[in-house]
Amino acid sequence: MNKKISKIKTSLTDFLIDHSKIRKYSKWVLIFIVEVISAFFFAYGFKAFTAPDVRCVKFWATSNPDYDMSSFKQADIIASGFTENDLISPTRLISGGASGVSQTIIRFISMFANITNYESLLVSILYFSLNIPIFILCFTKISKQFAFFTFVNVGLTSLFNSVIPDSWIYNIINLYNDMLARALFAGICTGISSGLAMIVGTSTGGYDCITIYISEKKSTSVGKYSLFLNSITVILYVLFSVLGHNINPSWNKQDPSKIVTTALYTIVYFFVSSKIMDLINTKNKKQEMQIVTTDSMVPTVLIHTFPHACTVVDSKGAFSGNKNYIIYMVISKSESKKAIKMVRNRDERAFITLTDINQVYGAFYIKPFD
Repeated sequence: MNKKISKIKTSLTDFLIDHSKIRKYSKWVLIFIVEVISAFFFAYGFKAFTAPDVRCVKFWATSNPDYDMSSFKQADIIASGFTENDLISPTRLISGGASGVSQTIIRFISMFANITNYESLLVSILYFSLNIPIFILCFTKISKQFAFFTFVNVGLTSLFNSVIPDSWIYNIINLYNDMLARALFAGICTGISSGLAMIVGTSTGGYDCITIYISEKKSTSVGKYSLFLNSITVILYVLFSVLGHNINPSWNKQDPSKIVTTALYTIVYFFVSSKIMDLINTKNKKQEMQIVTTDSMVPTVLIHTFPHACTVVDSKGAFSGNKNYIIYMVISKSESKKAIKMVRNRDERAFITLTDINQVYGAFYIKPFD
């Protein structure tokens, strides 16, 4: 069975090599399919965990998304475990990326002016405005294909946010009052979304574009940069919200203690998201490969297969006394299986160790985005 599958893979690879246009279009179709899945995960996680809709919260509290608030009594609120404010303005985790920066700017403006009636409009304008320089960065500094499919991902996410029925949320899951569970599930969904987009050479927009650009320059993982930028956003959001409540409490009615609590859960959400993202996206992760072999051609095979150099040290086996070679090579984690297979095919008795490394200083080739 394995031989048949291997033969089919080889035939398909040979066919695509001989038909460059079909290979290119097939790749685009694959990227688009992954973008659809990525956008769905993000949109569903956002609607179910990060920012539940009022109709969802009403259903969880009353088993009726169209419940008349005027008949909702205090006793009913206590019995359901919800508050009246939950059914008017549901508690939401603080967004990351461009939308989080938009929320933070709104909180800053709210310290000096009452913009409650225009908040939704201002967030939309700020979100669009902040994404313009990010798309320019993608187009000019990363790649045109990267920028295009990032735009596709953002568009699909907006579409799914609009078309996913509320019933898919409130009839399936209710974690509204369990903030830790919400933070964990939101982080998992966002991390899967970002990770899937990155493994096909694109992103979900916002901070992902910036972190990918930085990680490409510094040759390190993307998750820690995403966590850092989002954490700064949350800290500023909390600072401006608390100051706004103290300066003008008449329109900044959010309880500062609840803002801080939500912010802490949001950091958990960002942390989980960054870890899932790094788990899926191995492009920028590095490993040191150490090989002990008696075959002098193994280094030649490696440097002709991978765009990385290696160092060879003459050595002698302590037990056998035979001459052998120790090969040191740094590779991307995504290349490790192929490298091991190449070495094993050449010398099945080779001794191989792999060690994860945090960062590489010096010349290390990473295939650029198309």
